[in-house]
Amino acid sequence: MLRVSLALLRKRSAGIVGLPNVGKSTLFNALTCSQQAKTGNFPFCTIDANKSKVVLHDSRLRTFTKFAADPTHYKLVDVELDLTDVAGLIAGASKGEGLGNKFLNDIRGCTVLLHHVRCFEDERNGFLTPTPLADIAVLNSELILSDLELMEKRVAKAKKTRGVKDPEYRFMASVLQLLEEGRPAAQALRSRGRGSKAASTTQETQWLQTYDLLSAKPMLYVLNVDEEAIATGNAFSKQVEEAISREDAAAAGAPAPPRTCIVSAAIEEQTANLATREERLLFLEAYNVSEPRGEVLVRQVYTDLLRLQSFFTIGPLMAHAWTVPQGATAREAAGEIHSDFETYFDKAKVLSATQFAQRPNLEAAEGAMQVVNEKYRMADGDVMIVEHHAPGRK
Repeated sequence: MLRVSLALLRKRSAGIVGLPNVGKSTLFNALTCSQQAKTGNFPFCTIDANKSKVVLHDSRLRTFTKFAADPTHYKLVDVELDLTDVAGLIAGASKGEGLGNKFLNDIRGCTVLLHHVRCFEDERNGFLTPTPLADIAVLNSELILSDLELMEKRVAKAKKTRGVKDPEYRFMASVLQLLEEGRPAAQALRSRGRGSKAASTTQETQWLQTYDLLSAKPMLYVLNVDEEAIATGNAFSKQVEEAISREDAAAAGAPAPPRTCIVSAAIEEQTANLATREERLLFLEAYNVSEPRGEVLVRQVYTDLLRLQSFFTIGPLMAHAWTVPQGATAREAAGEIHSDFETYFDKAKVLSATQFAQRPNLEAAEGAMQVVNEKYRMADGDVMIVEHHAPGRK
């Protein structure tokens, strides 16, 4: 899988894409607990992109309320991701059909893409037998065609300014060749894994990310099924899962994390405005679902696509979740809290969220923490106290 640069990770943005009327805006409204995106059973119901925040629910954060000085006013700060809902794509969008380039421009700024695929039937509302694999092919083809036009211009310019012997020009030319063959730009790195003498370099990864190609962005296939199929999927969602599994098996390199997620946008919409999460879970029991699928989806985006993890700072007034790339050091994590903490870092204390929450009070929890240096690799769920010598800061 293509690794996302630290600068892009800090954007933490996902764009919902797909053909018209597959449930993108319904899912967007449900995940963001809003009615911001207009929904309707007609082409291009969405025209202007809708943007909002979606919360990454973390049950570990809720365990820290036991340390509250005043439970009724204790503040919990969750991690949030930026979510964008854009107009539906049709064949020919790369050449201006439908909303064409408007759609494509709206998603170029997103770090990752959520490809929303219809896997349900609803004859009453005009949704006949779905064709998920054909739909996926249409969208992916349009992304590749759009990238092809962009890369042709880049390569032509680089040939004049850099020359054909320049390392980046040669890499750009290899990306262009992939696109000409109808293959996504992401394969410029993925194809250099198992059995290849030339492994992809960090420099090549950085080059590819600067080109801002749509087919190079990490993508998760969101399989929108009917309510009855939410627990196990259906024949249509299985078609996609099997196709993606075959694609991953054929690809070089280490096994990729799951690239599909089953949801029911209709169920997410019904439960989004329930007063409490407990009510949502009670509602979902009727469908044999133990956790809202929207939460599963957001967590996959966070962990598998963006390759992020969380750590916590805990006090008597507030528990705060913070985000760092997987593999970040203690010094880098301190910088997420405040840049001065990274610059003037001395040491840190850490303890896993599970162990921290088991202590009877804050004093006992902090007394059990382990002292670490700047090179310590943060584990997902660490609770952290930073010690520093930043001027004017405690």
